[in-house]
Amino acid sequence: MNFKGKVVLVTGGATGIGEAIVRAFVRGGAATSFIDINDSRGQALARELSGAGTCHFFYGSVAEEKDCRSFVAETESLFGHISILVNNAALFIFKSVDASVQEWRHVLEVNVIGASLMARYAVESMKRGGAGAIVNLGSISAFVAQAGTMTYNATKAALVEMTRCMALDLAPFGIRANCICPGYILTPAFYGYVEQTGIPLGKAQKDLSDQTILKRMGNPEEIAECVLFLSSDSASYVTGTFLMADGGLTAL
Repeated sequence: MNFKGKVVLVTGGATGIGEAIVRAFVRGGAATSFIDINDSRGQALARELSGAGTCHFFYGSVAEEKDCRSFVAETESLFGHISILVNNAALFIFKSVDASVQEWRHVLEVNVIGASLMARYAVESMKRGGAGAIVNLGSISAFVAQAGTMTYNATKAALVEMTRCMALDLAPFGIRANCICPGYILTPAFYGYVEQTGIPLGKAQKDLSDQTILKRMGNPEEIAECVLFLSSDSASYVTGTFLMADGGLTAL
């Protein structure tokens, strides 16, 4: 897909699905700016991709309003009005009723409030440009119950409903909002989970793959392609919805 002339913001873009999204937009010709708390990885990725296109890294956290505001302002100053926002940044806190107040605050600050703050400042720029698209990264965890993950699942369910509300509120300004809900994806977060639990990698992959219709886990690039579609003019009549990119898991 051709995104030449578009200015894209990606949160949590240094690794995993976020990195795949950044790479895809740069490859598509967009001026791509991403924010992450992983400074060394963010700097390295921006240096690598700047040779193939326009890529800018901003070190910061979406949990900090000043960082969200500065990230948008700096990107607009460099490249012009924001065209597309991808809210990908997420904090993986998996707790049930044992979650502390601090854990709740932390996961909500990143996964829910952070996405809202990014939308607030990006939308101001999109309005100046006359149009825009927002893609939020939800999860199958917004739709299925999973043991011991109430904190994370609640934030992803909130993001799905936020997407619907954004679509309704922003339609008069020519701004669409949609949500991608990935299933089990081969990301650094997955490998970290395997290492933490001590479950053999092959068994973990098989157990999760067997829950899907396609009998495999997905890869970050497949999610990035879904993001590109919903961000593009090909999806000009699509807003306020969610796309399940889960290998058919939630169809079972």
